Amino acid sequence: MQSKIRQLTPILAKRQETNGLPISAFLLDENTWSPLQLYSIYRLILAGILVIIGLLGYSFAQLGRFKPELFDAASLVYLSIALIGIFLAHFRWPSFSDQVYLHTGIDIMLLLMLVFANGGLHSGLDLLFALPVILANVLRPGQYSLFLSAVSVIALLSIQLYLQSTSHIDSSELSHTGLLTFFVLVISWLVGDWLEKASKTAALAKKRGQDIASLSQLNQSILDQLQMGILVVERSGVIRHINPRAWEMLGQPDHWRSQPLKLLAPELNVHLQHWFKYTCPKVVSYDIKHWQTTELNFRLSQLGSRDKSAALIYLEDITEQREKQQGVKMASLGQLTANIAHEIRNPLGAISHAAQLLSESSDLDQADERMVQIIQSNSKRMNVTIESVLNLSRKKNPNQETLHLQSWLSEFVHDFAMQSGLKKSQIRLSIKPISAEICFDPTHFHQVLWNLCRNAVKYAFDDASKLKLMLSCSLQLETKTMMLNVIDNGRGVREENQQRLFEPFFTTSSSQGTGLGLFMARELCLTNNAYLEYIKLPAKGSCFRIILPIKTNN
Repeated sequence: MQSKIRQLTPILAKRQETNGLPISAFLLDENTWSPLQLYSIYRLILAGILVIIGLLGYSFAQLGRFKPELFDAASLVYLSIALIGIFLAHFRWPSFSDQVYLHTGIDIMLLLMLVFANGGLHSGLDLLFALPVILANVLRPGQYSLFLSAVSVIALLSIQLYLQSTSHIDSSELSHTGLLTFFVLVISWLVGDWLEKASKTAALAKKRGQDIASLSQLNQSILDQLQMGILVVERSGVIRHINPRAWEMLGQPDHWRSQPLKLLAPELNVHLQHWFKYTCPKVVSYDIKHWQTTELNFRLSQLGSRDKSAALIYLEDITEQREKQQGVKMASLGQLTANIAHEIRNPLGAISHAAQLLSESSDLDQADERMVQIIQSNSKRMNVTIESVLNLSRKKNPNQETLHLQSWLSEFVHDFAMQSGLKKSQIRLSIKPISAEICFDPTHFHQVLWNLCRNAVKYAFDDASKLKLMLSCSLQLETKTMMLNVIDNGRGVREENQQRLFEPFFTTSSSQGTGLGLFMARELCLTNNAYLEYIKLPAKGSCFRIILPIKTNN
């Protein structure tokens, strides 16, 4: 319907400019020709009835007794013209304005002939005469229609005066004709004036509506191109609009238009309802974990300035912000490693070589040998730290492959148990669904999991035989991601250390490690569009969770 209106409006506007004629407010719909087509059907029915009355005689209708031959001829001509008018209105030729004036003009002429043949306006011809005169002012208000009304009234008065002069009507019918003509002129003028103003108002309203629709489309296009997620949510929780970025952040939900926000993002809906109830219209922001996987920051503001009917929600992915921050850190780290390689590695090599030569001396006692061992071990440890930092700064783009988790993790668990001296019963593996696949660099994935599992062996228990390790993987339908948990039953991480676990060079052991293992593991995950975090467990033990993107069939 709207497309037809848009197609029709420029045509009507063009005709208005060409003919200089106002458009009736009744015609500003999807089918301009409907009133004229209905009037053509009415003319055909009226002409048919008049012809039937002539064929059956005039006794019951009291029509055409003054000039029956003229009445019959005019009725037949009227019927013929009505038939032609049906086809003209159907094929819409000639133009609408031409047909309005042509049909009403011919009708008025034929009705005047019927009035004369009838010997006056009695028997209901007054109502038949008034209809086409007023109709012209309804369909095409303006000076032409008003002029046609005046000419018609003058012609009718002339016929009535002639009939009175020949003593076929009395003065009472002439006064009735005068009242009718006055009524027709006044109604034609009032209707024409009102419809002319109404048509201008309707045309202006339509233009404003089109402007508003264009602005709405422009606003929606701008929102769709934003890199920030945008949601418009009513107070009832119904989503009115969501741009593509927000749709991706919320896990690409299907049929979101028919679902309330509490089904798509329950954490977000809780904060939204609390904001509507207590905080609106103040602008506030919150951090949430969407379905316990995706970290989001959102800002709430009122849509409009007077009511609390809707809220505008701005969504940002905290992971992306963290990646930008990590990028800055890595750039600084890259500069640092260049200095480390130049300023530290060469002297460190000289120290290690001197310690090795010193250890070969036969004049060393037991205390001196212990000092040489300390020098060598710490030199190796420092060299490992430098190598780790250099490898981190030289991190290349991942070579992602499709990994079938069930087979890949089964092989990993087997290899790790053998090399770590663990029994197979100490490591459990759970994957749902079994057919799950991810896109990840296999070398990076192996390094991340090996680091996490190795930390469990080192720090969970002093006696590794007490360790129970579980790798649990499940599909998150809401966010379309895989959640891989590496869980142990050890002593866990102290609460004061949990916030610093992924900081570079942070370690809870002064004698083991460089403090770069977890930092490198998270960096490798970020490189593969995944995310690594520590989850606090209610009981003892540690849980490291990797949020993995699933393989899509694009």
